[in-house]
Formats: sequence, C-alpha cells, structure tokens
Amino acid sequence: MLPSVMDAPTSAPSLDPAASPLVERAEETFRRLNVYEGRGFLHHCKRLFSFASMLMEREQVALAPDVAYAIAMVHDLGLLSEQEEGHNYMQRSRALFWRVFADLPLHDTDPRVIDECLLFNHRVFRVPNTTRAAECFRRAVWIEHTRGLRTYGLPREAVRRVFDSYERNDFDAVLWDFTKRTLRREPLTIVHGIFF
Repeated sequence: MLPSVMDAPTSAPSLDPAASPLVERAEETFRRLNVYEGRGFLHHCKRLFSFASMLMEREQVALAPDVAYAIAMVHDLGLLSEQEEGHNYMQRSRALFWRVFADLPLHDTDPRVIDECLLFNHRVFRVPNTTRAAECFRRAVWIEHTRGLRTYGLPREAVRRVFDSYERNDFDAVLWDFTKRTLRREPLTIVHGIFF
C-alpha cells in the first residue's frame, strides 16, 4: 500500500559532496560543461533531484540518493557535450553518464533504471513497462515544467518550498537556448524523444 499524501516527504535528502564520489563527480562534470552564467540551469537540476527524490520516497522506490543526484545533474548535459554520440540529447546524456561515472560504484543500481531515467524523463506521457524510478523522474520533470501546477500527490507547500529554495534565475533564457540547440541540431527530438 502506498503512503497517503499526508505521508509525502517535504524535502529531498541532503548530500555531502565530500562523502560521495558520485556527487563530487556530478558537480565537477556539471561545472565543466555548463555554458550559462546564471544559476538557473544548476537550480533546474537541483529541483529535478528534489522532486524525483520526494516522489520516490512517497512511492517507496529504492534508488541511492547519490545515484539519483548524478542522474539529475547530467540529464540535460547531452545538449552541451560535444564528445557523446546519440540521435538525441537524451541518448547523449546517457552516454555521458556512463563515461564520466564508469569508474565509480553505483550501489548495484540496475543499469536499466539509470538508462530509463535519462532516456524517458522528458516524455509527456508515461512510457509503458518502464521502471518506477524512471516514472518518478518523468513526473519530476513535469512538476518542474508546470511550475508546480502538477504535483503528482506531493503537498503543494513542499513543492513550493523547492521552487523557493532554488529560484529560476535565468532558466527561461536557458530553456530558449535549449530549444534553439534542439531545433538546429536534432529537430525530430521534439517528436521522437519527447512525445514518442
């Protein structure tokens, strides 16, 4: 039986980069590839981690917090990295994940979980037969992109606190740049990758 809405967590777990090589590597990778001056993109990734963690806790989905954090921090970096190959930026984000974290322990996480969290997080509709963690990440993206209008059972006050903690800053400009990059490099991703 799933916990009730009243049992929903009110915040994501806190992570210490010094205590987790995954967190440290994720932050270093993000700093290296991020091309934006403001904090909007960084805050977007931290909001995604927060919402995904809250959903997974509520739905009793097991995924190590530092693995979830690493996924959140690299989930859009396929748009910016020039080294990875793939037909769309989700595939390149997955390739980036496996390249930069190849030498670090992932707490025996099923690779399918990581792949699906990275490949399907932007889908508008639920992808049949995906892992529960991947569905939590997909829902987290839509909490983010609807600015909290959708909560998927999380308390609205808890969702609002995440938005207040990690303000949007220049994220609208980042999204506009993401759109231009996608339309210029891989316009079919708007259909194949987001809708299907």
